[in-house]
Amino acid sequence: MPLPVLSCGIYQLELEKLLPEIQKELGTELALRYLPPGLDVEDKKLEDAITQELGIFKEQKGLLLYGKMCHSNMPGIAGKVGALLPKAANCVEAFLSPEKKKEMDATGNVYYLTMSGLKLWREIYQQGHGWEAADARMNFGSFDKIVVLDCGLFEITDEALFDFFEFTQVPVELMPISLDYFKDMVLGLCRELLDKI
Repeated sequence: MPLPVLSCGIYQLELEKLLPEIQKELGTELALRYLPPGLDVEDKKLEDAITQELGIFKEQKGLLLYGKMCHSNMPGIAGKVGALLPKAANCVEAFLSPEKKKEMDATGNVYYLTMSGLKLWREIYQQGHGWEAADARMNFGSFDKIVVLDCGLFEITDEALFDFFEFTQVPVELMPISLDYFKDMVLGLCRELLDKI
């Protein structure tokens, strides 16, 4: 029986790239379902969306692939159905080790963005948060730079970086990363689930 995984859509591109490797290493399939990214801007919206999808965990325990800080009671939501939750507080911590994040944080006040976050910034910030450019500039204004975690899933164009810069007025730079840390996190959680079945 496939392992049920309910994930934030912010991980969709990365999970779909890694899925064949993960399933091969585990020797089992994952039944992935995604919720739209950006629901974490409002606790009630996110909890309602997760609750509507919790039926995928009826027959067995699964993985709720969200950060612990994406909702004020994320551990409680996961606990309702016995779903495993990553230790990561947010999507950035799912891709960067604590050591690497600490190293990057030492370079200034950094706002991190995943590749999916950059690709979906309009949906997340303009539609989800309801921000105009002035709101973005107020909210991002304290950051020295925005670092996009570039795991090589697609080409990030200068135009895409400039569009986000125009929205935030904060310098945007790329930081190449591998998906190994994320893959190891997902594999570890799946193995923990398999041990409980």
